[in-house]
Amino acid sequence: MTTENNQPLREQLIAAVVKKRAAVARAHQVVVTLLEPHIEEQAFLDLLTEIGPDNYADIVEERHINKLCGYPLCNAVVEKVPVKQYQICVTRNKVYDITERKKFCSGYCFKASEYIKSQVPTSPLWLRDKEPKPNFKLMRREKEISK
Repeated sequence: MTTENNQPLREQLIAAVVKKRAAVARAHQVVVTLLEPHIEEQAFLDLLTEIGPDNYADIVEERHINKLCGYPLCNAVVEKVPVKQYQICVTRNKVYDITERKKFCSGYCFKASEYIKSQVPTSPLWLRDKEPKPNFKLMRREKEISK
């Protein structure tokens, strides 16, 4: 059995599996790279095209385990992690689950990471070469906004 471009179906399947494995291996390499402190902004933005949401969650989790802020552009060491799981806000009369927030050194880093996470493409890694390259944006700090 052959397909429309006369390439046997088996060869196409093998090529697709090889392409998928290469994309997954590259995403793993990006995760390992982003575990390091001192990541340059442009390099970070360029690497984001090669990972998915699960990979980004792995980066945050692994950085937290290594006592680094979960936001890859932050070099802060997070020594004192709150033990509690919930934070009570008296002014808003609400209880917040801070499980994810504990992985970051500040509210800014948490928000900036969530902002990046919302931009990471959800499409399969091995099909991204057929899509336009996303234009990722970083969240600016409040000081930069007021200038």
